Amino acid sequence: MHIAATYLKKRHIQLLLTLDKTRHLGQAALALHMSQPAASKALAQMESSLGYTLFQRSGTGMQPTELGEIVINYAKNQAGAAQRLALELDAIALQDQRLLNVGILPSATVHIAPQLISALVAAQPKLNIALHEGLLTSLIEQLENNELDCVIGRTSAHVDSSHLEALFLYEDPACVVCGSQQSLAPHASQFELGDLLHHWWVLPPKDSVLQEHIQMMFSRLELPLPQHHIQSNATLATVALLNQHPWVGVMPRMLAEHFVQQQALTIFPIDTHVNFGTIQVLTRKEKVKTPPLELALGLMRQLFSAY
Repeated sequence: MHIAATYLKKRHIQLLLTLDKTRHLGQAALALHMSQPAASKALAQMESSLGYTLFQRSGTGMQPTELGEIVINYAKNQAGAAQRLALELDAIALQDQRLLNVGILPSATVHIAPQLISALVAAQPKLNIALHEGLLTSLIEQLENNELDCVIGRTSAHVDSSHLEALFLYEDPACVVCGSQQSLAPHASQFELGDLLHHWWVLPPKDSVLQEHIQMMFSRLELPLPQHHIQSNATLATVALLNQHPWVGVMPRMLAEHFVQQQALTIFPIDTHVNFGTIQVLTRKEKVKTPPLELALGLMRQLFSAY
């Protein structure tokens, strides 16, 4: 490779391009905030290192030689490549500043996610938002690997919080529900929990954290678990079953209220004395968070502070 391909530095490229534009050493020096002797010395050093005369001097100015034209074209290509690289890097950085990857646990899908997304779109229409629903373990792993910016939902005490931080949103109380199309719904206000024990129930899976809370609910009211029940963690299937049969279910109140608005469920006015857990936002412990994440956290503080 000829030395011309490796020797030209940024200051050489700037001098060559400015000389090509002005064809006058004094004007080029002025444009580059250099003294004319310094510009003349830099050009002489460049010509000496390359082994060619690049400009013919005259009393009226300077004209590039044939070889000078070749070197100027090379300098233009180098300057253009540097500019394109800077633009591409800026575009990538800007894209990162406009991207928000949100991990959503099932407990946050119908209540938090729609409100958050609506608020984000209103506040920052150009923001690219990606929602990823999954289980806690998988989402936490993605968060730790920088694949997600945050994880929202009901979290477990078993989460390693040494490198994560949590923003508390609200406690999620348990409520007792039935299908709005079933015979129990019109008389929901007349029932106590004990009156419903002879019905079939849809309960959270055995050995789950939610099941522990359900057992606590019945224990506090000194009642046994319903004898007839099935186990389900499939929300839509649970809602469908409750509307097909005069059955009873237990679910987080925020989730139940969504289906009440859809006229799919009715909530019994029974105080369960039990919370299903804490709804919060998990993020990595970082000194500086991206602007989209800061925006999302601020909006969630506003949206859910009253719960």
